[in-house]
This record gives sequence, structure tokens and C-alpha cells, in this order.
Amino acid sequence: MGDAPGQVLRTRVSTGDPDEARCYQQVYARFRAEPTPREGFTFSLDSTAAGSLRIDYLRHSGRFHAEADPSPALTVVEVLDGAMRISTDHTETTANVVLAPHWSPYTVEWEGVDLRVTTLDLAEVDRAVSEVADVEGGHVSFDEPTALSPARARFWTALVDHVDRQVLAQDALLASPLVRRESLRRLVAGALTVFPHDAHGHGPDGADAGEPATVRRAVEFMDAHAQEDIDITQVAEASRIGARGLQIAFRRHRGQTPWEYLRRIRLEGAHRELQAADTARGDTVAAIAARWGFAHPGRFSVEYRHAFGTLPSATLRC
Repeated sequence: MGDAPGQVLRTRVSTGDPDEARCYQQVYARFRAEPTPREGFTFSLDSTAAGSLRIDYLRHSGRFHAEADPSPALTVVEVLDGAMRISTDHTETTANVVLAPHWSPYTVEWEGVDLRVTTLDLAEVDRAVSEVADVEGGHVSFDEPTALSPARARFWTALVDHVDRQVLAQDALLASPLVRRESLRRLVAGALTVFPHDAHGHGPDGADAGEPATVRRAVEFMDAHAQEDIDITQVAEASRIGARGLQIAFRRHRGQTPWEYLRRIRLEGAHRELQAADTARGDTVAAIAARWGFAHPGRFSVEYRHAFGTLPSATLRC
């Protein structure tokens, strides 16, 4: 099945009926669920779809426990708020970035969550694999739901952020089959980089399929030195590539600049520190922000709220 031209489909749903919500959730996988309490229940769905690409924002306020059939698509779930558990016969994870099993039945449960769900048609994934990776037959098999590392999980979030804000937000762009194709290729390359599969080590010089070693070295260096005053020259030297080449590689494989990636992991570091902070010890938002390189408290608050949906002062008080 090809990625045929077509209109951009945007869907918005809001309901207080768990049965109606269940109908919308069945698109991700057929499942058998325990009843969800109706009192105080809310559900919303904000979906954008075009061709083989779909990104949904889903909010489910109630308890959910279900036995699901294998997902009919390559479906990556990001937990934006709350906690979710996915279990198969061999694995169990509560990670914030999860590949919904399309190779096995699974159990999913939560108690109120906000999710972002990226869905790619499996046939189109196979087609794209042959374009982005050196894989015989153009097919890879995924068999683990969790990312290879926290850094890889953050990469997926940054990649989807880019596609969501720069492509899906613009109907004229998304309506173009060529633009959708390139977005799909980027997401498939991202999935190959983030999640375990049987083609790991088949790329040049033993690199993970879809991402060059220079980019991985840059990510590892920035992860290790995020709280230090590092510059692009140092990152490029650690990556064994020139600064310009590093910028191009990052744009191509991650949809962002090295500094956008570094700023995001610094935000996440500040977020973790705020969660563990205690005002009784004298911890302040300004001091924590400064330790992570954010000298202007106002701009830090704006970026923090955009990334985590709340103010840093609210996280500090929790």
C-alpha cells in the first residue's frame, strides 16, 4: 500500500462516556478491557492524520486495564503525564516512551494519563526501511517495547516534536505526498535508532541503522557534559567531524540542531532537580535553572512550561 495523496484529516473528540472513549481507542489495537468507572470520567482526542502518518494527543482520566492484540501498526506511545505499564509474556515497562508491541499480545494499564501516540503503517515502514537503512529485503523485526537508552527516548520525543510542529501544523505541507514521505522516512529512521531490532549492527562500521556514529558520539558527549560550558567545537571534536558537518548530520537524522538537543536535555536535568528539590532546604527555581545554564528566569519558565505543561515553581512546590 502506497502513501496516496489525500486530505489532511483532523479529529477532535471530547466525551465523558467510557464506552464512547473505548471505541476511539480501538484504532490502536483491539482489546478486552475492564470497565472504567463513569463518575468524573473525561476523555479527549486530538488527532492529525495524512496518508500513513498519524499523531494523536489522548487524555484519559480514568482507570484502564486491558488485554490487547498485537498492534496493527508501528505505534509509539509517549507518556506526557501520569504513568502507564505495558507487559508482554517476556517484558514489562513503565517507561515514558514505549513501542506498542505489534509482534505479541500485551497488557496495558494506567490510572489517568496524557499520551502522544505516533502511528505508522507497517507496510509503509518496511518500504521506508529499504530507503533509510542497509537492511536486506527492506524489513526489520522489532521485539522490545523500550528504548535502547534514555538518550534515545529523548531523541524520539525531539523528533516527533519537530514533525508535529513543523509539518503537521501546516496543512499545505502535510497534504504533499513528498513531504509526508520525508516525514515518514525520518520517523522510521528514528524508530530504528531508538528501539531494539534485528538489524542492529548491520550498518556501516557496526553503527545502528538509520543514524551515523558521529551523531551518536555527539549525543553521548552532550549527555555527559550537559552541565558544563561546552561549545560546538568541543562537541564536533568528540564526534570526530567538523562543526558544519555535525550541524547537517543532526538536522538530517534528528530534525534539530545540536544546541536544540542540548537545551532539551538541560531542561530535563532542571526538571529532575526541581522534582527532587525542597524549599525547606532553600532550593529555588532561579538557582536550579542557573545550574543548568538558564540565566534568565522568565525565559526559563516559558521554555519549561512549553516542555512539561506546568511552571517550574509548581514542580518545586509538589
